[in-house]
Amino acid sequence: MPRRCFDFVRNINVLLLLLLMPSVAEAQFVHSNTPSVRSLGMTLNGVWGALPVMTLGSDDSMLFSFDEMSHTYHRYFFRVTHCDANWKPSDLHSIDYLGGFNDVLIEDWENSVNTTNLYTRYSFTIPCENVSLLLSGNYRVEVFDDEAETDVPVALFEFSVVEPKVSVEASVSGDTDRTLNENEQQLSFKVGYSGYSISSPSSDIIPVVYQNRRRDNAVSGIVPTYITGSTLEYVHNDKLIFNAGNEYRRFELTDPNSPSMNVEEVFLHGDEYHALLYIDEKRCSRSNYTDENGRYFVNTLEGYGSPIEADYVYVHFALEAPFRTGGSYYLLGDLCNNEFSQFSKLDYDANEGYYHSTQLLKLGLYNYQYVWLPNNASTGETAHSEGDFFNTENEYLIYIYHREFGARYDKLIGISSIRSCLSF
Repeated sequence: MPRRCFDFVRNINVLLLLLLMPSVAEAQFVHSNTPSVRSLGMTLNGVWGALPVMTLGSDDSMLFSFDEMSHTYHRYFFRVTHCDANWKPSDLHSIDYLGGFNDVLIEDWENSVNTTNLYTRYSFTIPCENVSLLLSGNYRVEVFDDEAETDVPVALFEFSVVEPKVSVEASVSGDTDRTLNENEQQLSFKVGYSGYSISSPSSDIIPVVYQNRRRDNAVSGIVPTYITGSTLEYVHNDKLIFNAGNEYRRFELTDPNSPSMNVEEVFLHGDEYHALLYIDEKRCSRSNYTDENGRYFVNTLEGYGSPIEADYVYVHFALEAPFRTGGSYYLLGDLCNNEFSQFSKLDYDANEGYYHSTQLLKLGLYNYQYVWLPNNASTGETAHSEGDFFNTENEYLIYIYHREFGARYDKLIGISSIRSCLSF
């Protein structure tokens, strides 16, 4: 067995204990509270990679799914909560935002087929026979085990419902108010609300901006630079300057018996598959790879490519970098739910001179990055491992909320997605 995974095998019980520890940052768009629940996903209208945003009053349907790592049936049910623009529960009762009722039993489940790691895939859709959504805004779906001794959800999903009332026009520039084509990108956008009544646009409109669906560097509390007629302009705003980062690294593992892109070796240890990725180095220039901005796609060459035929593999990551104090390196991307947690934290091997992490992942294609998080900070830094390059392709999401005077919830009235495409 290769040396790089020896410590992991020896300390597997320690790893599982760490996975149960709470995360450093606030829960993200998906989150698991137990290592036995994995591969959480939200799929809008059957389109992989689509933003988890439904349109109010449309025929949109969101599929929620997750794997539980056994063939033992669990009686799971889900609960829907309306949230404000900051993903905190709104001051609403469920009858205000739900048609139907809450605490709905999850009835769709399938056992994995021909996999070394047994798991059961559970799924449900919204809307369904028992649940429809009546209001726009943010929503949280919590999944509970009916037979658990605690009331802590095993999984959490967060998505949105929009009622389009405003237009959003956006642009991204490497020429920012701090630097000129160096290591940052500046977002500018306009919100047009012609024909939509807003009492106090500068205070009632709440924009929230995400870069590559990350929460750690999300921006809120933005005030308009100009108000012209029925248009709000958000330009020359320091809060809308982001570190540009680099293209995500990637690997492909669709066959547990054969290495593929960025995979050095795949082997069976006992009854578990392991995959060693090539050791990554700090990047000093912008990557030319086309990426999916941190997403992953479950896929297997075995069987018919069904999500219940894809096996799980222990994937070993390594970053060759000198030891640093004052913080920690983390894996970042959807494979770790974009969270800074003990689950995604890298450990340092002084003998080998690299940082390492082991993740139990389903076969597929993955994007990932290494991000440095300083002690007592909540925003990760890419400069120390990935570099920051103004012409990196990033995905910016702009959510526009409206809190009317005296209202008890935040409407989501507009949304825009833009990818930076800057010249070299």
